[in-house]
Amino acid sequence: PADVLMPNWDLGKPAAFDLTVASPLNQSILNEACVTAGSSARVSEQRKHASNDVKCSELGWSCIPLAVETYGCWGAEACLHLSRLASRLAARLNCSKSHATSTLYGRLNLVLVRANALARTELRYSGTQHDNK
Repeated sequence: PADVLMPNWDLGKPAAFDLTVASPLNQSILNEACVTAGSSARVSEQRKHASNDVKCSELGWSCIPLAVETYGCWGAEACLHLSRLASRLAARLNCSKSHATSTLYGRLNLVLVRANALARTELRYSGTQHDNK
């Protein structure tokens, strides 16, 4: 259940960071997403908790979903924990928290763009490319 396992996250307890990308254009959330920004990310966080909390608890980990919408809106839990990570990064690098936060989000966004490009390339060359109708 972890894309990234942080061994000493909260008072020495490990945390399983589980990244998920959600589309607010998904039919199951579209009506709510039109009214409330971040709805798709919130629903994705809830789904990650529902599917991972028990397993993480058995392992002694905290489950922390990092949900981001395809248009760039990060979920509330992701923002909270990325802010904590930026604080630690700023202290370690002796820079401002705003600089650490900006750098962290910039790098995360770059990783997501690259992963998306790789996934689309693999689909294209595997012969399972989807029609864009």
